[in-house]
Amino acid sequence: MSDALVLGLVEELEGVLADPAWVADPEFLLGWNQRFAEATAHAERGSEWPEILKRAHALGDRVHPVVDRLTKDMDAIRRELTEQERGQRALKGYGASAR
Repeated sequence: MSDALVLGLVEELEGVLADPAWVADPEFLLGWNQRFAEATAHAERGSEWPEILKRAHALGDRVHPVVDRLTKDMDAIRRELTEQERGQRALKGYGASAR
C-alpha cells in the first residue's frame, strides 16, 4: 500500500471532524481505525511520511476527547440498563409475593 492511502484516510477523518454537523459515530470510528491500522502497517513510509505522521498525531489529539465522551456515554447507558434490569427483577419479585 502507498503512503497516499494513509494520507487519504487522514484527510477523510480531518474532514469528518471539521464538519460541525457530524455526530460522533462509534462504528465509523472503529471502521476508520481498522482501515488506518491496515494502511499504516503496509505503508511505504517514504519522504512524505513524517508529515503524514504529524497530521495523524494531531488527529489523535482531536479524536481522543470524542472517544472519551463516547465511552462515558456508553458506560452511562450500561449503568442505566443495569438499574432498569434490577428494577424489573424487583418488580417481578414483588409481584410474585403480592399475589
